[in-house]
Amino acid sequence: MFPSPSLPWFELARFKRSRLTRVALLAVLTVPLFYGGLYIWANIDPTNRLDNVQAAVVNEDEMIEVEGSDGEAQQVAVGRLLAAELIGDDSEQNYDWVLTDARDAQEGLADGEYKAVLTIPKNLSEASTSTDDPEQAVQGELDLVTDDAVNYVNGAVAQSILRAARSSLNSQVTETYLDNIYLSFSDIKMALDEAGDGAGDLADGAEELAAGTDELADGAATLADGNRQLADGASQLDAGAGELAAGLGQLQDQTSSLPGDTRQLADGSRQVADGVDQLNGTVQEVSGAILAGTEDAEAIEQQLRDFAELCREQAPEGLDCSLVEDAADQSGAVIGDIRGQAGEIGGQTQQLADGARQVARGNAELAAGVPQLVDAIGTAATGAGELAGATGELSTGADQAAAGADELASGTQELASGADALAAGALELQNGLTDGAEGVPDYTEDEREKLAETAATPVEDAIDRANGVSSYGAGLAPYFLALALWVGAMAIYLLLRPLSQRALASTAGPVRTALAGFAPGLALSLLQAVLLVGLVVGALGIDPARPWVLLGLAALTGAVFTAINQMFVALFGGAGRFVALVFVCLQLTAAGGTYPIETAPGFFGFLHSLLPMTYAVSGMRTAIAGGGAGLVTAAVVLVLFGLAALAVTVLTAQRRQTVTMSRLHPVLQV
Repeated sequence: MFPSPSLPWFELARFKRSRLTRVALLAVLTVPLFYGGLYIWANIDPTNRLDNVQAAVVNEDEMIEVEGSDGEAQQVAVGRLLAAELIGDDSEQNYDWVLTDARDAQEGLADGEYKAVLTIPKNLSEASTSTDDPEQAVQGELDLVTDDAVNYVNGAVAQSILRAARSSLNSQVTETYLDNIYLSFSDIKMALDEAGDGAGDLADGAEELAAGTDELADGAATLADGNRQLADGASQLDAGAGELAAGLGQLQDQTSSLPGDTRQLADGSRQVADGVDQLNGTVQEVSGAILAGTEDAEAIEQQLRDFAELCREQAPEGLDCSLVEDAADQSGAVIGDIRGQAGEIGGQTQQLADGARQVARGNAELAAGVPQLVDAIGTAATGAGELAGATGELSTGADQAAAGADELASGTQELASGADALAAGALELQNGLTDGAEGVPDYTEDEREKLAETAATPVEDAIDRANGVSSYGAGLAPYFLALALWVGAMAIYLLLRPLSQRALASTAGPVRTALAGFAPGLALSLLQAVLLVGLVVGALGIDPARPWVLLGLAALTGAVFTAINQMFVALFGGAGRFVALVFVCLQLTAAGGTYPIETAPGFFGFLHSLLPMTYAVSGMRTAIAGGGAGLVTAAVVLVLFGLAALAVTVLTAQRRQTVTMSRLHPVLQV
């Protein structure tokens, strides 16, 4: 059943012939060391070497001033804080940030000097402090530029660093904002206390207001009555003003010719006065002449009297002296009458002349005053018309005022009711504000700082990685170990023949023939596994949780991969090496060695559980990280893959032990 010890060694004995063949055999042993060792070494711990990557910070942020809680102006420079946090962080997980200008940053990004450029906008401080006004509130934007043409992963790393810095900065800004809010609680509490006192005063005032509004309601009712009386009087006044305007209008029409008439009257009275003056002069002259003539008559009278006296003294016969005396008395009476009448006529004509002159002067004054009177009547008529219009408006306004007064009276009644409600509401408000003030906290400075810090970062990272590994390289080591062992198995059957010609030509059965081709490859594979694990653990510092399990799984993986590569080359000849290359490509993409297989397209998820490298990677992960999930399954599945490959190789050996024309003359020989 098992191959004769001489059959496998016949294959290895070929490599003792020269130094070159021995070197080739040694090279096969070291191929996995190069693949696995170099890949793991290159990725051993990149996250702790980020300080070797240089990046640029361009701070264009402009410092602003804001009013602090104490009313004093405070300077805010958020961009400077962010730049200082990035530059001042000397940890190995942070880039080597350099503060520079925009031009140098762009040139450095273009020539590869800077792997990332972070531009802090000029409005970052303004945006960070714009939380007071909803209409003005904006979010600041940090501009991070990386070049995927230089390195794609670098962009993701830079974003992670920036997110961490931004989160820290946001926490600081939020803490400051919340501290101000908590500080305002004390102000709110004080304001509520003051408002409660004010509400008490308001309640007292509202009670006084209620009493005053009752009086106001009574006064408004009285005012309404007075306004209604005023409206009635205004209506009567409007009617009287209308009649006055009509009467003055008629008077104006009737007196329009009066100035001309009085002027004619004045002229006529002046002419009459002049005529009376002439008449008076004539009468006075006549009266004077009459009076002068009566003097002669008086002399005649005296003569008659003298004659009568003489007659009495001489008493002539035949002459009646009494007649002479009677004649003298009659002449005296006549002369007296004439003198009285002449004086009376002269006085009367003089009075007439004086009266005519006074009439003339009065008519002249009347003629001068009548135009003014007529104008005044016209003005009065116009004013009366305007008064009639105004009294109409007054009447309308008085009606409206009366209606308004009624509404005012009604409103004051409602106001009185509202004032009572206000007093009750103010009392309720006072009680509510007092209760509210008791419910508002009043934090100390230490309490505010603690609350602000907790609220700004309510959830902190508490990452607990089960079965955690020490480095990024340790996490990728199973993937690179599996790849290295596969490449080592391919290299083995680049030198070794999968089926020995001696064994095929012998009487050995197909099982012995297959095992004879597998045994030397297995020996080389075990040496590869031991050397590879020794290099990874000893030289690269990977510290597996189960080093012996790792060694055993690496040996098992190498053996299975060797069996599979033997199968491909035995089954397909030289083309089997190409098939092995294609097969390893499928395994690498479906093994889930870097990202979870769920993130790959569905095709690779389908292949994931059908390929041996998946179980090799899974098992060695468990050996390096710890835990026992899937370890036995991985080992069992790998053994099954190895047995299946050997079975196919046995069938191939059986087929090849039969000589055919195609074997004697192959179409393609590689």
